[in-house]
Amino acid sequence: MRREEIDGVAVIQRNLPGMLTASLTFGCGARDEEIDSIGLTYLVQHLVDWTDDHIAANFQDYVWMNDTLFIAGGPPDRVVEHFATICSAISNLPPDDLSDAVEGLDADSRFVLNIDEGLLDTWGALLSRRFGPRGYGLSRWPAVDYRLFTPDEIQRHVEGFFTSGNAVLTLTGEAPQAMRLPLPAGPRVTRSTSLVNHQIGPIWYADEVRGVALMVSVEPSFEAVALMWALRSRVAGAVDRAGVAIGAEFMFEVVDTTRHEIGLRVVPHFGRKSKSFDPTVAAELIWTELQRLISDGIDRVEIADLVPTQRMPMTGDIEWMQAIHNLESLTHRELFGTAEIDFSDSLTELAGITPQVARDVVSGWLSSTMIVVPYGSKPNLPGATDDSCRTTRFVPAGEVVRPTFAKRFRNKGSLVIGIDAISTVDGDGNVHTVPLSQALVVERIGVIRLAHLGHGCVTTISDFADATDKLRAALPPRRFRQAVTQLSARL
Repeated sequence: MRREEIDGVAVIQRNLPGMLTASLTFGCGARDEEIDSIGLTYLVQHLVDWTDDHIAANFQDYVWMNDTLFIAGGPPDRVVEHFATICSAISNLPPDDLSDAVEGLDADSRFVLNIDEGLLDTWGALLSRRFGPRGYGLSRWPAVDYRLFTPDEIQRHVEGFFTSGNAVLTLTGEAPQAMRLPLPAGPRVTRSTSLVNHQIGPIWYADEVRGVALMVSVEPSFEAVALMWALRSRVAGAVDRAGVAIGAEFMFEVVDTTRHEIGLRVVPHFGRKSKSFDPTVAAELIWTELQRLISDGIDRVEIADLVPTQRMPMTGDIEWMQAIHNLESLTHRELFGTAEIDFSDSLTELAGITPQVARDVVSGWLSSTMIVVPYGSKPNLPGATDDSCRTTRFVPAGEVVRPTFAKRFRNKGSLVIGIDAISTVDGDGNVHTVPLSQALVVERIGVIRLAHLGHGCVTTISDFADATDKLRAALPPRRFRQAVTQLSARL
C-alpha cells in the first residue's frame, strides 16, 4: 500500500488485479447535518450528478451516515477525467439553475445505510433515542423539502465539508500522472459525538416502530463484534423456532475511535408471514439469549461456526466495485481513525475469546443496553427498566382538536395545539406533551405522525387529520415533512 497526496487530497493506493477503480470519499455524511437541514448532503451529491457529465463507463455515488463517495472505474484516462469533472462540479456549487435541479426531488430519494423502513425503523429509533436530534440521531427523520434550501446554505455546506483536506482518494492501482483533484481548500473535519440521552441500562421502551431491536455501545474490538454476531445467530435460531420471525440482522454503526454502536434487529416480513410476528416474544427471546451469553459465555469454536469470515460478494451491475469496496476500511481509517471490524482480517483474534472473556465482555454491555418494541408490547425482561415515554394527567392550554367524525367512536382522545407545545390526550386522560421547539410532523399518504425530536419518539395522530392546517400554521415550514417511501410507506 502506498500513501501520497494530490492537490491537498490524501491518496491511498493498493495494486489489485483488474481495471483501475477509484473512490473519492469525503468525511461528510447524514450525521453532519442539522435537524432543519436533513438531506443537505444528499442534495450536494445530487447537484454534482446534475451538473456533471459522467465520463467513466462505470460509476456510482453514495451518501452514507459517515461519508459521501464518488466511485468510478475504467481506463486510467477516463478515470482521471471523471474525477476532475466531479471536483470541478463540487467547486462550482450551487448551480445557477438550482430551482430546476431540485424540481421533482423529494425525501424518497434519500437513503441512509442501515435504515430500511424510514420513520418506523427500529435501528433508526434507537439511534434517535441515544443521540437526540443531532449526528447519528438524525438518521430516522425524513429530509427537508429540497426546495427550501438556499444557495448560501449549499455553498456553506460545500465549503465546510467537501474540501481537499476532508477527502481521500483510494485507488486499486497507480495514480495516473495526469490525475488532478481541484477541490476547495479546507481542513479535516472533527466532530463531537457526545450522547444526548444518558440512560443507565439496561432499559427497554415502546415506540412507533416496526419490529424489535437491541443496541449496545462498545469500545471498538473484534471480541465485541464477534460476540454480537454470536448473539445474532442464537436469536435468529430462537425466533425461527418460536415461529415469530424468520431471522435477525446484525447491526453496526461506526461512531468514533472510542465507541461503536452494535446490535441486532428482528422485523416482520411482508405478506402472510408477517401476521405471525410477535414483538413481545421476540424481545423476550433477545433478552433470554443475552442473559444466557452472560451466564454461560461462549468458546472460540462456537464463534468460528457462527461468525462470517468474509464479506458478501457484489454481484450484477455493481460487481466491478468489489475491489474498491475491499479497500473501504483503509479509507475510513484515514478519515476517521476507525472502521467497521473486518472479520477476514481478524480471525487470529478468535483464540483469545474464552468462555470467561465472553462473559466479561457481554456483561459490560448491560449499562448501555437499549431494546425498542412497538407500542402495545409489554415484554417481561427481568432486570431491565421500562423507560417508555412518561405521560401526565395535566392538559396544557391550547386549541383542542377532536378526532374526525368517522374516528370518534374508537378514539375518545384529543390533540391540543398550544402556544409552545403540542399534546396528545388518550381516552384515559393520559397526556404526552411535545415542546413546539422539539416537534416534527410527518405526513405520508393519509398517515400523520408527531415526533418528539429530543426524546426520539413518534406518535400516530392520523385520527386528527382535521388539524393538519393548524399544525402547519404552528410549525416552521421545515418541521412539516413528507415521510420516505421505502418499506414504511406500505403500512
